[in-house]
Amino acid sequence: MTQAAVTRYNINFNGMMPFSNTCINILLAASNEIPYTVPGDPNQQYRAEFSASADEDVWVCLNGTAQVPTSDTVDDTPYQERIYSGMARCVNGGDTLSFIGTGTSQVGVSFLLVQQ
Repeated sequence: MTQAAVTRYNINFNGMMPFSNTCINILLAASNEIPYTVPGDPNQQYRAEFSASADEDVWVCLNGTAQVPTSDTVDDTPYQERIYSGMARCVNGGDTLSFIGTGTSQVGVSFLLVQQ
């Protein structure tokens, strides 16, 4: 697989991030799961920064299928987290991110190459 040409992250930015040339934007419908495959090779690690509209809850699952938690139960889906403002996680090229929300939600993810 061809390595993706992406903007590199550098710790010297001191809290400031460059614009990314690898971004996704999703408009989710309520309870409709959407998968996305991270570009690049498995040896490429990215900083993925997530954002979601504040009106509805949105979850992301790494290499699984995201699901909306069921009322009055404990949902222990591995590698699934609720997206919050400024959330950033490490992902590798070829990983799958699965998104789902409780209502119509806008989701954005910006990727910065950390290492390869």
